[in-house]
Amino acid sequence: IATAMEKVHYVLHAPQGDTYADLLFTMIERMKKRPPVTYTTFQARDLGSDTAELFKDAARTAYARFKPDLLMVGASCTAELIQDDPGGLAAALDLPVPILPLELPAYQKKENWGAAETFYQMVRLLGQSFILAPGQQRPARASGTKPSCNILGPTALGFRHRDDVEEISRLLRDLGIEINAVAPLGADPADIARLHEADFNVNLYPETANTAVTWMNRSFGQPSTKTIPIGFKGTK
Repeated sequence: IATAMEKVHYVLHAPQGDTYADLLFTMIERMKKRPPVTYTTFQARDLGSDTAELFKDAARTAYARFKPDLLMVGASCTAELIQDDPGGLAAALDLPVPILPLELPAYQKKENWGAAETFYQMVRLLGQSFILAPGQQRPARASGTKPSCNILGPTALGFRHRDDVEEISRLLRDLGIEINAVAPLGADPADIARLHEADFNVNLYPETANTAVTWMNRSFGQPSTKTIPIGFKGTK
């Protein structure tokens, strides 16, 4: 999710050797830049000292260097075992940027769940101020304006995601529907914060977007597509 987006940085509490994201995205995805991740890369000898301080130093340095609009913090599966609480540590730093703490139980859940939970938590964090009050109706679209939608779910390292987004965007525009945002692929935190403006969501990859679109339906009154528009029958 972080690599798919712009102006986002992820501080990952992880031991030396857990930096395989670089390998995935630079070799398999063939990206020309490193993933937006800072690792604490603590070693065995560090376990007898204060690994929490290592994390705080890494978070301060990452913010100062990259100046992201959103800072994600979490722990790799191995670092979960030392229970340093990256979210609490980052909040205590009082950095002038929204912080998204991620608690992803790697030993109980799979990667798709982690991606979906990350995207959902981001949408919820940045969309809190737009939640409809109980009984409040979604504002009607202004007369004379085209309907608009979000395309949700495409990520970095996704199979044919860029091609799918291009094709679906073309079909939607042919139908007279504006694209409000595509997320997380190519989006930045400002795009996530305006997802509520669209009339509906195209749930292109439910394995990533389903948790978020369910929350948006409940919180913003935004309906979403139920059929995945991939393949002849689904697109029809």
